[in-house]
Amino acid sequence: MLKLRALCVPILLVVSLIAGAGSAFAGVTFRDIDNHWAKTTIEWGVNKGIVNGYANGMFMPNQNVTEAEFIRMLVVGITGKDLQETYLTELWSDKYYNYLHFKNYPVHGFADKSLRGKYITRAHVAELIASADGVNYSGNQAIQYVLGKKYAQGRIKGENTIEGYVGSGTITRAEVLQLIRNLSERGMSNLYDRPAAPSAEAMLPALPTPWDLFRDEMYLVIRQKVFGNYSGYRIYDDGQNKIVMTSTKQSGETDYAVSVQFEPQIMGFSGIELSSAADKTQRSMLLDLLRLYGFEADSPFLAKVDAAEKNKKALELKVSGKTLVIDPLVASPAGHVLIYYKWWDGSRA
Repeated sequence: MLKLRALCVPILLVVSLIAGAGSAFAGVTFRDIDNHWAKTTIEWGVNKGIVNGYANGMFMPNQNVTEAEFIRMLVVGITGKDLQETYLTELWSDKYYNYLHFKNYPVHGFADKSLRGKYITRAHVAELIASADGVNYSGNQAIQYVLGKKYAQGRIKGENTIEGYVGSGTITRAEVLQLIRNLSERGMSNLYDRPAAPSAEAMLPALPTPWDLFRDEMYLVIRQKVFGNYSGYRIYDDGQNKIVMTSTKQSGETDYAVSVQFEPQIMGFSGIELSSAADKTQRSMLLDLLRLYGFEADSPFLAKVDAAEKNKKALELKVSGKTLVIDPLVASPAGHVLIYYKWWDGSRA
């Protein structure tokens, strides 16, 4: 049996942990998340059935999570479904512990049930996430793994280091949902078996730089806000300063592609290149991307693009109070146009 502390968690946990599907709670508004940083992620998690709120209308986003609660959220969040009930279990968490134990995950509460109700540490979370990826790292190596894979960031803002991760700290309900959403958005959909032997240190990913994190964030933003509006295209990060959306099958090809450029010096958006300024889809992408970065461009702006391309002469104009330059790239194949933000000209941009 669990210790008294675990049993004293409000009976309403039945709602949040035992109820499997989130559909029964569709449309529920929690009274304590309106101004919370994770509001949309919490709503995403509830809709996915990963966790639900409490019957008193609260979600308690800042409440720390126990090991039992975390592994349940991990299983449902990554696989997209709950485990089948079994008659061989005594506690609601048994099926999750049994499932992960036989996949060789380091679940402390399998052998000692009193540990299930203790708050899980961020280091232990890293070990379980690494396990889900099919590798065997522990301690600081597990922390480096999740940081290097960009599954998580440091607890101390801007410090994506082993120390900045704060492995000894606890993790909240909102933070767990954000972590699982990160994993999902990076393509994790299966809980792999953890190897019996520790994985090689040489295979650990390097810790990310601030530029790595910024570029990666921009990739996710464009994927969520723009890319999903178009079919027949693929998206990739060129590993330097561009995110490319293309209808070709090879990432090295740029025909019929729209590339979004970023500038490391300002850690921000710097321009958009079209391979075919006359292509309707690329023109639509251009407007969507400019609006995403605060430039209220519309049909008259496209007319300016056409004029620059026709006259083979760059145009400079103000859009939303900032200077954009339309460069027809006369030395490139016909139709190539670069629209860039003149960020370095502080007097005019």
